[in-house]
Amino acid sequence: MVLPSVLVVDDDLGMVDTLVDILSARRYRVETAHSGDAAVAMVRRMPYDAVLMDIQMPGLNGVEALRQMKGLAPTIRVIMMTAFTRDELVEEARQATAVTVLPKPLDMDWVLTLLLRVIGPTAPGAPGGA
Repeated sequence: MVLPSVLVVDDDLGMVDTLVDILSARRYRVETAHSGDAAVAMVRRMPYDAVLMDIQMPGLNGVEALRQMKGLAPTIRVIMMTAFTRDELVEEARQATAVTVLPKPLDMDWVLTLLLRVIGPTAPGAPGGA
């Protein structure tokens, strides 16, 4: 059985560790990156079923990383996260076709629901899924 894959991208190591723990316990295969540049490089090497990515990161921000990922994998599904409410970046993320922009702290029940919708029938907890 192949587990659905999620790439978690955030420069906050605590947030990454928390998401890895929760998603792994829910039977997702989780990989991590701590910068937009690293995330784009990972998407270049392999496909992911979904990406959870912070908007605000040093260097390549999440919106620009999203644009580059879409250039590499046009169907990639990216859920953005932010602790800030900079309207222009949130709007840019939406225009770059982010699935949605979630405020931090995250509502993990909502994140898991979104992943079920984004990944579809192979997602853990989905009818017929793992």
